Amino acid sequence: MNELLIFGDHIITDPKKNKNDQLESNIHQSIPTIIEMKKNCFLIILLTFTYISLSAQKDELITVKAGTRILDYFPLSERYLYSTFTKGRVVFKNGIYSERQLNYNFLLGEMEFIQSRDTLAIINKKDIRYVAIDQDTFYYDKGYIKQWSKWSKVIGLKERIELKEIQNKDPYGTASAASSSDSYGSMPMDGNFYKLSANKDMVFHRTRQFYIAEPGGEFILLNRKSLLSFFPGKEDSIKQFLKANKTKFNSPDDMSKLIDFLIKLG
Repeated sequence: MNELLIFGDHIITDPKKNKNDQLESNIHQSIPTIIEMKKNCFLIILLTFTYISLSAQKDELITVKAGTRILDYFPLSERYLYSTFTKGRVVFKNGIYSERQLNYNFLLGEMEFIQSRDTLAIINKKDIRYVAIDQDTFYYDKGYIKQWSKWSKVIGLKERIELKEIQNKDPYGTASAASSSDSYGSMPMDGNFYKLSANKDMVFHRTRQFYIAEPGGEFILLNRKSLLSFFPGKEDSIKQFLKANKTKFNSPDDMSKLIDFLIKLG
């Protein structure tokens, strides 16, 4: 792959007022409640749609057979987050920004952009403040993390398609698994590698990790220990919730429920 260095107040009605005044007062009192209900309904629908979409992406193992090209197993619809490269903005910590046609590549874990006819990747990632594409915001912290939710805390999601293992076959054709780090410790995991044909059966899988951070702070892998550390004084309530709901920290559905609980917890 080519790379380019770029970037309730209550209303008290006067009993002496006529019924029309009381009706008008009640209407004014109800409007904020109706608006708030609509906002809450929209947020619930949005979160529900988001985690259903993610849950629909099966976490099945994909085996690339020896002698076949790796990229052939990952069509564009599975390789990229967006169906097409979409206008976005890369904002750097020094205030400089660049607007490009962007897309996130799950297979490479890279934020890619189009320049002329080339597909390029940002190499000065540590200088990135954030990347905005459509309604999504990404941060870079040892990988691209998509903002999942933000209130007094930030919850982010990091997704990749990664090589899990290489399968070695004995003379009888029986496969035995070896971890990718053991078999290919110095393997170049870049665009050129994925264009190659596999010389052994290779197993890939989609990984999904949630992270937590203070706004503007460093992202920490979200688990029971880190979650409790971010909410001092509320450990007992959180422990009870996690136990009652059997929360899985890599489940979008469980994370949506957890976030809703944490927001209400205050």
